[in-house]
Amino acid sequence: MEIRSDAAVFGVVGQSVRLRCSFSTLYPTSDRVTVNWSFRPENGDATITIFHFQSVAYPSTAGHFQGRVTWDGDVGRGDGSIALRDLRLTDNGTLTCTVRNPPDVQGNVPQTKLTVTVESIHFQFSTATLLAALVLTPAALVALLLLVRMTMRMRRGKSGGKKRLKSPIEESQDCVYDTSTAPPQSAPATEQNLSCMMRACLRCVEDSDED
Repeated sequence: MEIRSDAAVFGVVGQSVRLRCSFSTLYPTSDRVTVNWSFRPENGDATITIFHFQSVAYPSTAGHFQGRVTWDGDVGRGDGSIALRDLRLTDNGTLTCTVRNPPDVQGNVPQTKLTVTVESIHFQFSTATLLAALVLTPAALVALLLLVRMTMRMRRGKSGGKKRLKSPIEESQDCVYDTSTAPPQSAPATEQNLSCMMRACLRCVEDSDED
């Protein structure tokens, strides 16, 4: 006998939940199949039986769950589920589903943790929600960091001002010529003048590449 149930179920005060219990057996099911549900409060009180099924449903007729447990299964399909309505905060605890199909009476006994909260603070952490939080949160932080860095670089660029490029003619005017050896204007440029002009052009090209 193999029995399966949800490890955790969440509910809201005043609403209903379905407590799933499915099973598979090596023998054909018959009217001898029994399904039992028990409950252990989270405060540590004794475990109580809240539901019994054998051919027909026998819900609890007294105690904390009186009139609130209904059969929602089908043993012919391997389903021993029940429904719990009118949830209360005192329903928080652990529920256990036990199925027997003689002679197949040996098997696991899974437990379901039931958590009931008021609607205003109810929140379910599903697997998809948890994965999304783990993936999207780091991505958002990286994007924010990159945005801050880009903004700071742009501000530094604006505060520093843009360097004004000088034309080759302006660069040549900044050079200091040796007037004692300079020839007349009509004569070819001296080697010193040509060197100064070349340096000015190189600086102009370098400044253009930086921009």
